[in-house]
Amino acid sequence: MCEALRRLREEGTVAHVGLGMTCNDEAHQGVPQEIVRLLRQAPRGTFDSALLAGGWNLLSQAGAPCYAECERAGVEVYVAGVFASGLLVGGETYAYLKAPPALVERAQRWRTLAAKHGHSLPAVAIAFAALPRCVSRVVLGMASAEQVEANMAWVAESASVRPALWAEAQATGLLAADVPIPYK
Repeated sequence: MCEALRRLREEGTVAHVGLGMTCNDEAHQGVPQEIVRLLRQAPRGTFDSALLAGGWNLLSQAGAPCYAECERAGVEVYVAGVFASGLLVGGETYAYLKAPPALVERAQRWRTLAAKHGHSLPAVAIAFAALPRCVSRVVLGMASAEQVEANMAWVAESASVRPALWAEAQATGLLAADVPIPYK
């Protein structure tokens, strides 16, 4: 399969070869180890990009091995699921299921930290998604003109999130000490 994809690109039939998968480790979805396996087994240059969803946000960094492998392989990443299926923008779901109380409480802790640093939680979520060097795009879902406007405002705000917020997140246990932040 990989050889055929590379041949199609070389022939000009396709311009870009990407893969897309959920990279969290929730029981009902996500297999980050499969993404890593695919990237390692494919010859370098097979994939131009990877759309990775759900495994790199404020509530889950289960996809970190996928991001590290993409960086090693020179594959740019489009990160999706930055709002954790809505929990980080005031919704009640995480990974498309009703969020458990522990995650609701953790999202509230993030909201408090974001406010302490003068930011909205969605802007902090977008800033976090963009931290890894391999991330070239952050994918945000929207279903209305109002959501487009809100997302654009949060994107603009995300540019002003400073490293002090990430350091405090690690110091308070919101992020594990081994989460390498900031990347850039």
